[in-house]
Amino acid sequence: MNFKKILPFLFASALLFNVACNDDDFMESTKSEAYENGILITNEGGYSTPTSEVSFVSNDLSIFENKIYGKNNNEAILGNVLQSVGFNGENAYLVSNVPNKIDIVNRYNFKKQTTVTANLDNPRYIAFSGSQYFVTNNNFFDVMRLNVYNTSNNSFVTSINFPRAAEKVVEANGKIVVQTDGITYQTVAPFGELPTGYSLTIVNPTTNTVATTITLPSNGIIRDLISYNGDAYVLASGNTASYIYKVNTSNGTFTTKTLTLGQAQKLRIDANKFYFHDSSNKIYSMDLNSTTTPTTPIVTSPGTLYGFNVIDGKIYSSDASFTGDSKVYIYNTSGNLLKTLTTGIATNGFYKNN
Repeated sequence: MNFKKILPFLFASALLFNVACNDDDFMESTKSEAYENGILITNEGGYSTPTSEVSFVSNDLSIFENKIYGKNNNEAILGNVLQSVGFNGENAYLVSNVPNKIDIVNRYNFKKQTTVTANLDNPRYIAFSGSQYFVTNNNFFDVMRLNVYNTSNNSFVTSINFPRAAEKVVEANGKIVVQTDGITYQTVAPFGELPTGYSLTIVNPTTNTVATTITLPSNGIIRDLISYNGDAYVLASGNTASYIYKVNTSNGTFTTKTLTLGQAQKLRIDANKFYFHDSSNKIYSMDLNSTTTPTTPIVTSPGTLYGFNVIDGKIYSSDASFTGDSKVYIYNTSGNLLKTLTTGIATNGFYKNN
């Protein structure tokens, strides 16, 4: 064996491998806890193909890596539709709508711990309180419920059924808040959006029973539900106006902020500011206590804005492709583009992983 010939070849191969693994001048991390202090990016995948995956970018945007689930689990396939992610301690819970499962991984090295499948039927979103986690299930026909599981052994505890929907779920001030209304569609052309209703259901996690049902005003369609500093916030919107409701989960009351801007789609809060976008991909911000609707967008995100979040002063948005790679655009809150990433199929979410 001629080592003088082989060594240069090995050196060139190693150099080529290193270059091939970089994306937009990023370095692939090799730490045992490679995914700490960064953002997990969920790639929903194609509904009929098992192409769900997770990407990672560090907080300083210097490290980027695609397909971290497969890479850290012997090239295992995650699934078809990765809906959302939740965190509890050192674990991340990957909620897959197709197939019906929750893969629990170590959030810092992404090694799978276990998979939960009991009583799941089109799981959507997840929240945590005490020693339990709560998962909405919604097949939009005959399954609309909240499942409760034990965090210590992932055993199924009980279900709570709802009459119309079970979408977003958050923990706020010791209560579990479930978005139990949202969107349906006309059955004939032009197949427009219709509200199913305007209810939120407050669940007591101590007894796993419904504490109260809140009916919001009949304005627009409920689009989003989030939690911030102990309060739940709901976004509803119609064609000409949008509404942000701040919900006190202790007494079931709420206050209303009306925006003279239609079709607000997603709501986020970062550093005491609201962020949302409209149906034209324009991203806006306003102070939590402001009563003035913003008129000038921070930025207009390219393509079709699908995934959206604002984390520690950075805006993350995706132009999602459902047949190939998606693009992620990262801006500062002044609207300056910081980085563009190439991610997986149907990038739908961004999650802080510190």
